Amino acid sequence: MMSGSLTHPHPVAFRNRQGLRLFGVLHTPEGRRQSDVAILLLSPGVKMRVGPQCLYRRMTEMFVAQGFSVLRFDFFGLGDSEGRLPEENLKEVYGHIEIGRFVDDTVDAMNWMQEHHGARKFVVSGLCGGAITGLLAASRDERIAGLLGLGITPLLASRAADPSTYFSAGQLAHLRKGYISKLLNPKAWLRLLSFRSDYRVIVKSLLNPLQKKLRKPPLAADLPVQDDDASPMFPPAFFAMARSGRPMLLIFGGSDRLRWDFDEKFVARHQARLRGLEDRYHVHIIAHANHVLSFEPWQAEMLTVSRDWLRRHFMSA
Repeated sequence: MMSGSLTHPHPVAFRNRQGLRLFGVLHTPEGRRQSDVAILLLSPGVKMRVGPQCLYRRMTEMFVAQGFSVLRFDFFGLGDSEGRLPEENLKEVYGHIEIGRFVDDTVDAMNWMQEHHGARKFVVSGLCGGAITGLLAASRDERIAGLLGLGITPLLASRAADPSTYFSAGQLAHLRKGYISKLLNPKAWLRLLSFRSDYRVIVKSLLNPLQKKLRKPPLAADLPVQDDDASPMFPPAFFAMARSGRPMLLIFGGSDRLRWDFDEKFVARHQARLRGLEDRYHVHIIAHANHVLSFEPWQAEMLTVSRDWLRRHFMSA
């Protein structure tokens, strides 16, 4: 446990613009706040305010120890909050999150924090759906002074019924390396022969280099218009925040497919526009980590990098 611990947690409830009560917990540091910025931890996908494996509690503990007030709450239809999501399947839920379903709740939370606790600036943070919600909210509301995104998605889940359809080249190379390393592993062969493996992914990853060699490289003018699962909302929101000078820290696990999707479906496609903005955002890769940072060493690295970034940009002198 950090010395700051989860000091002064207050159960809170406030209404969003639809009149639904949103429930959460507000954590305030002991004594005087060391920063005039409050942190909002935004729910990841359909998980509630504690995050996977209580990740958000560990993040809150570190943020509070630095002197930040932290609000973590459930969006409408999730956790303890009122309301109901209309979708029948999870893919559609994620798709709506990725186009901004919970942006209004985020803005309403800031309004409540400003009215009742005097917060005027915010760092938005969260994993996956929480990260993209924060980015989209930042493009609408300049009270958001920074984004600390974990495993942010530049994709639209609702356009990817078969996940292997849109595997990026980096992810295929990573998978291919793993499959090749298992060639001498009897257990891997047993799994292969037991029909428990995804043969489409295996074939696609192994044939990808050959397909590249046989395929004639297109001229720049012949490149097709983007027609995959890349989100059309991600680039405008990213550039709106970057050009305003508000810093972003984006952390990915080294084994998270979104790490390659970000590189290939955003960075590679917008290299010219990104020039000159390198000091506005920082990308940190945690080697071997998965999407939800399951193991303690991965979480510890994330917390250390996040702490240093917050200290550099948002700590009072």
